[in-house]
Amino acid sequence: MIDINLIRNELDLVKKNCKNRNYDEKIVDKIYSLDKKWRELKLKDDELRSIRNKISEEINQAKKQKKPIDILLKKVKSVLDELNINEQEETKLRIELDILLATLPNIQNPECPIGDEEKNKEIKKIGKILKIKNPKSHLELGEKLDIIDMKRATKIAGAGFYILKGKGAKLQRALIQFMLDFHEKNGLIEINPPQLVNTKTAFGTGNLPKFEDQLYKTNEGFILIPTAEVSVTNIYANEVLIEKELPIKFCSFTECYRTEVGKKMGEEGLYRVHQFEKVEMVYFCKQEDSNKLLEEMTKNAEKILKRLGIPYRRLLLATRDTSFSSAKTYDLEAWSPVMNKYLEVSSCSNCTDFQARRMNTKYQCKSGIKFIHTLNGSGLALPRLMISLLENNQQIDGSIKVPRALWQYTGFKEIKQ
Repeated sequence: MIDINLIRNELDLVKKNCKNRNYDEKIVDKIYSLDKKWRELKLKDDELRSIRNKISEEINQAKKQKKPIDILLKKVKSVLDELNINEQEETKLRIELDILLATLPNIQNPECPIGDEEKNKEIKKIGKILKIKNPKSHLELGEKLDIIDMKRATKIAGAGFYILKGKGAKLQRALIQFMLDFHEKNGLIEINPPQLVNTKTAFGTGNLPKFEDQLYKTNEGFILIPTAEVSVTNIYANEVLIEKELPIKFCSFTECYRTEVGKKMGEEGLYRVHQFEKVEMVYFCKQEDSNKLLEEMTKNAEKILKRLGIPYRRLLLATRDTSFSSAKTYDLEAWSPVMNKYLEVSSCSNCTDFQARRMNTKYQCKSGIKFIHTLNGSGLALPRLMISLLENNQQIDGSIKVPRALWQYTGFKEIKQ
């Protein structure tokens, strides 16, 4: 959630940000108008409380002096009646304000290009794209090697699900362990969080109310997490951290669940699915450190791709392609020889104090108490990483070479018939 003072003092900035991000600017004007009414009413109520207190003191003095208090009682009743009506209206306005404020996106970093996905800025490309003659898709390779089974997964659950078998399942497990070990060596603390959360937690990271149609819910009202970011970022909700403890860095492996509303499922193998696995990074830091730590987080995700020998590129996302809670996002995309394009395997975001305001997470520093800055990033996401790994490491005979970095985790160097 953005600071209401931005709307009070820099209205044009907030409206321009909404326009750049393809959100309705009229909501900002409505918030400004409601906030003005709320502040005027609050000021009036403060004055009424002052009058009430003054009359109450006069009543106490009159009682001590045994003077009549009937007129004073009528005055205080009139003030209390007006105050009661105003307080109800004040509360109503505050609720309406908070609901509208919750729909505004984070203020974008000025470095971000303005526009849709096509305006994303390519920062760099890393790795040589190998020329593979008549490359087979990950699905074709996986089915022939009997490590991927889409048909039976569809039978069990429907489109948008998959089964990994044998060395395929072990390869993915090896990737997960490799990534967790990598992050732990870089100073991140591993977290195994709940994968069902309440609505307050989903609100904290900005998944509610905007993305409600993309979330799976249980009959009891729990939400299946779309990413570990939701659980892990909320660990310090309603807490005040100490400056010397920052930054705090976590990593977490979880299943992730997304409805993918309006998108075709199951047509491209593992490319778009309802349930997938991901290793997530989450940072909590001082306000002045978040931009520097975004670079660190993104570079750590890049190091994993380099160790796996997978060609990739880094993008700076444009305003309309950046997530609701993020001020600045880098995407890392791994190369798919068959799709002949880069596939997103990591999205690293600086959410500044946007999520912290929704969660009420702060830190104590020399200058007082401030809202903390939060960052999150995939480190990395499966199964698109599996797509790239299988397709880039395919051999003429249909076998798959396993990257050297994974040998100690898999116990095998290749997958073949």
